[in-house]
Amino acid sequence: MSPITHLLASWSMAEATGLDRRDMAVITWVGLSPDLDGLGVIADLAARLLRMPDPALYGQFHHALLHGLLGALLLSACALAFAHCPLQTFLWCVAAIHLHLLCDLVGSRGPAPDDIWPIQYLAPFSDSWTFAWSGQWPLNAWPNVVFTLGLLAFVFARAATAGHSPMQLFSEKAHAAFVAAVQARWHQIRRNA
Repeated sequence: MSPITHLLASWSMAEATGLDRRDMAVITWVGLSPDLDGLGVIADLAARLLRMPDPALYGQFHHALLHGLLGALLLSACALAFAHCPLQTFLWCVAAIHLHLLCDLVGSRGPAPDDIWPIQYLAPFSDSWTFAWSGQWPLNAWPNVVFTLGLLAFVFARAATAGHSPMQLFSEKAHAAFVAAVQARWHQIRRNA
């Protein structure tokens, strides 16, 4: 799934934890972080632009290094340095990464029907426990769009009712403006109903 969908899904999970804002932010970022193993795409693109041999780092490492048990444990352990409630945050981070893996297993196929992205759960140490689903839908398929729209609806609902939003991850000022706008509109809709 797209990084935006992963961010919204992780934030939605973190919202349900009841932890403080900092721990929720840690859970959200860790839930997105398995996609760091896809940064090889930058080297691949640079090599193409410079007319150098393609190192194929994206294809070799994406969904292989951090999209499994090793990534879940390693990334969640790194989160401990930032957490106020270490044990709870660690466990929620592991859960957020597994949500990321589930989302990728369900909806991360490439454009061709046989372009399925498996989850190599024990990589890079073993090829056992490699999961793939033949029904995996493409990144731009309607189920991914509907899922993302559902997550956005949750964001707007939380902004309207609780004053929370994922904008806090980026800017307190942007968060305050977003929540104020959503709440003003929400109150206007409720008055007119």
